[in-house]
Amino acid sequence: MNIFVAGIHGVGKTYLASRLLAGSGLTHTSASKLIREERALPDWNTNKRVSDVDENQVALAAAVARHNANETALLLDGHFVLLSQSGEFLPLGPNVFKSLNLSAVVLIEDDPREIASRVSNRDGLQREAGWLEMFLAKERSQAEIVCRELNLPLRILVSPNDEDFANAVKSARSA
Repeated sequence: MNIFVAGIHGVGKTYLASRLLAGSGLTHTSASKLIREERALPDWNTNKRVSDVDENQVALAAAVARHNANETALLLDGHFVLLSQSGEFLPLGPNVFKSLNLSAVVLIEDDPREIASRVSNRDGLQREAGWLEMFLAKERSQAEIVCRELNLPLRILVSPNDEDFANAVKSARSA
């Protein structure tokens, strides 16, 4: 079974997941990386906006199934809400997550000002704190909807350190 690490862009999902101790029994990857590989896309949109949402989710499900068939359990980081090409919020429904063989979800949140700083430094994108607060709220709401629908445990961490994250993943593995 796989664990989904969710949160908006710049919240620290990849940072935390990549620092998880090797003994977790999980292989870390991101949804965007699996989609890019599965669809053989040489580059990925740096503005964090997506097109071909349906095709991307089919590719993600196929990639996850392939990893799991090789007995690889994933610590998969991704999103419950995407940004459309026009910048609109696109919540992903429970059906998208049914095929990902998830056992639990860990949702990462942080202070919008900290996120804005990270996104600016990493991607050169300017994000307003109010807009980020709205994005955080939509991500949490959709995580709750999907987890309730699929009967998945949801652990929400706000500004976690490595130990907080490791403990959340450990408890998710044993749930």
